[in-house]
Amino acid sequence: MQRGLGTQRRGLITTTAMRALAGADAAGGVQPRAAAMRREVGRQVRWHGDDHVNPNAKTVHLSFVLKSGEEVPVEAKVGQNLLRLAQKNDVPLEGACECSTSCSTCHVILEDDVFEGLMDAGNEPTEDEDDMLDQAFGLTETSRLGCQVLIAEYMEGTKVQLPSATRNFYVDGHVPEPH
Repeated sequence: MQRGLGTQRRGLITTTAMRALAGADAAGGVQPRAAAMRREVGRQVRWHGDDHVNPNAKTVHLSFVLKSGEEVPVEAKVGQNLLRLAQKNDVPLEGACECSTSCSTCHVILEDDVFEGLMDAGNEPTEDEDDMLDQAFGLTETSRLGCQVLIAEYMEGTKVQLPSATRNFYVDGHVPEPH
């Protein structure tokens, strides 16, 4: 998949595209109007490790189902990243690559209707996400990387299943602290 201007699958706009859209200064930095440009683009712009949640966004209630079968109810804001939501609520969803789509440790299994809702909204997995999912333990038809799923209103009441194991090629059992 070629990256650059026009790469907007699943609402992802690359840094190069954002710079081209927003204008870059002589040093290559994005000018202050980049934040306004993100709003004008009308799609969620995600950066490495991004968890910029609108505190005024609608609240959605969902549950994480742990490996043990225990359910952990959480409150989320529309637009919030599923991985960061889990981490903020002490749900053991790893995220070793810090949302850079370079691992499969935030693999989650979604309910059929939620998975279909993402697809209907045009939020299908990117080629990078599919490549990482190929490495995920316990892959299912409704598997996604939690770092690539943004909370939407239709997710109210859903249950997000954690797989029975993950594959961390860094160190099995290592759980990085989000920064």
